[in-house]
Amino acid sequence: MRPIGIIANPASGKDIRRLVASGTVFSNQEKINIIVRAILAMDAMGVERVVIMPDPSHMAERVIKKLRSRLSTTCVEVLELPYLLGTWQDTVQSVGAMRDLDCASVVVMGGDGTSRVAAKASDDMPLIPVSTGTNNVFPQLVEGTLVGLAAAAVATGAVASGAACARAPRLELSIDGEFRDIALVDLAVVDAANTAARAVWDPLAIKEIFLTCVSASNIGLSAIGGFLPGVEIGEDEMLHVTLGDGGLEVMAPIAPGLLSRLSVTSYEKVRSCEVVRVSNRSAMVALDGEREIAILDGQDADIRLSRRGPVVVNIHKALRLAVASGNYCRDLPQSFAVA
Repeated sequence: MRPIGIIANPASGKDIRRLVASGTVFSNQEKINIIVRAILAMDAMGVERVVIMPDPSHMAERVIKKLRSRLSTTCVEVLELPYLLGTWQDTVQSVGAMRDLDCASVVVMGGDGTSRVAAKASDDMPLIPVSTGTNNVFPQLVEGTLVGLAAAAVATGAVASGAACARAPRLELSIDGEFRDIALVDLAVVDAANTAARAVWDPLAIKEIFLTCVSASNIGLSAIGGFLPGVEIGEDEMLHVTLGDGGLEVMAPIAPGLLSRLSVTSYEKVRSCEVVRVSNRSAMVALDGEREIAILDGQDADIRLSRRGPVVVNIHKALRLAVASGNYCRDLPQSFAVA
């Protein structure tokens, strides 16, 4: 049986948006509790091996300690890595190592940014993004026990991976013709000044936004598109929004508890075959809510929508298929009838 990987970002749910907005502080202890519940569910369904990403706060070791003498079939290990940096590169390195171990899936605990980093190394290995961050558009908000059951359904073969998974889109950034990075939900071009905090929270700093999804039920920069009247985009479309003085005033929740009024000068749907050149120079590019890359004066930055994003397990669909296959029933009498 193929193992299941677990990535838990110790830094998720703790950035500046707890100070400038009303974001929930998601403690590492709560992340540990979620992992414990997920593994108990995996154990109940016969999963044989789970590997957890190491981190400087030793969450993996604390999970193993809490699970001592509580598991019957599952062996839980700390993933072996040659080194730890205490940065996003630990996630990339861990996902790559889990891919080399041929993990059936990897549970990724964090926000949109954590999912983005994991997707940089996942290739065709399915991810199960679970919400423990700030802007949680990409991760699924599901109780840990159900996360474990869904991961187990795929790992044990109760549900075919292809039946419960779908490939997500991604935004691709190129500078002067060279591919640089990706975003899964939103890519924003922001003012290069005041970059002490990586998270984007000041609406006046935002110049352009590219979105893979728009919904009025989202929190974060993608909510700006969701609160534009009558805007819907298809699977092969992104939304390009330009902001500036004298535009349509739109109010949107760009962070938990932070409702901002923004001036939208234009917006358009863009198909996946098209490339959009960023109009702003000397700016920063924020990927899924965090400033990452500078556009220097004289450089050309291009954005396109791609269908080469990560493979994602739909937790609700996996559970529904597992139930339909009778995976949670035993010794069903022949006389048993379903009404």
